[in-house]
Amino acid sequence: MLLKATEDHRESLLEYLTEEPSINIFIIGDIERFGFDNDFQEVWIQTGGQGLSGVVLRYHDNFILYTKTVLQCEPILALLETYEVGLISGKAAVIDQIYPLVRERFDYKAMNFAQLTSTESLSEDKGAVKTASEADALAIATAYGHIEEFKQLYSSSVSERCKQIENRIKSGEGTHVFITENDRIVCHGNTAAQTGVSAMIGGVMTLPGYRRRGLARQVISRLCSDLISQGKTACLFYNGIGPESLFKSLGFKEIDKWIVLGGKP
Repeated sequence: MLLKATEDHRESLLEYLTEEPSINIFIIGDIERFGFDNDFQEVWIQTGGQGLSGVVLRYHDNFILYTKTVLQCEPILALLETYEVGLISGKAAVIDQIYPLVRERFDYKAMNFAQLTSTESLSEDKGAVKTASEADALAIATAYGHIEEFKQLYSSSVSERCKQIENRIKSGEGTHVFITENDRIVCHGNTAAQTGVSAMIGGVMTLPGYRRRGLARQVISRLCSDLISQGKTACLFYNGIGPESLFKSLGFKEIDKWIVLGGKP
């Protein structure tokens, strides 16, 4: 059965999730930051003969599923029917249990999930990478608009993108770093979904015309170095041979496949 989680479940829930801290970075981070009493976030626990055996988290219209055993698909499907669902995500072994039951409604996208715990293979910081302040939010938002791959990931409004970035920097939810040339941001990356033990790296982009110069490597190295110095693991998603080559050269190790189910057009 599924049981709505409350503050009373925090300790046992986090203990269960932190057995795979990188895989559960989003659930742990959202619970640590927003708790159990928000209109945009809810958490349910799956229970069975051995007690807590799974977790469902809703963040706005995105749902993340996790279990170390068998997913109780029927109550989860019943739960999802009561919401407007944007995305369903989780590690492959979990999502592959429910996907056959929802495949007519959702597309299936697999990404590699990797983590880094050592600075051994990172590039040396030569001072080119700068840490963003709130005042840099507009320049970052403008740079995003030049990246074709980001158009489906971020708002088409520069002002809306700027507001989101500014709020993330102000709240400490994430750190943004960048490289400039001729007073223009040409490469960027940021952290997100931070927990006490790990953080996700995302938003990595280099403007066309500035690629294949090792700029992204410098940005990622800076973010990873900062996280590892804080005792945290750096995590990220990737697809494709190019990104795989870069991240492996930096020392990232693939730990799983992360699946996103998005609504079909």
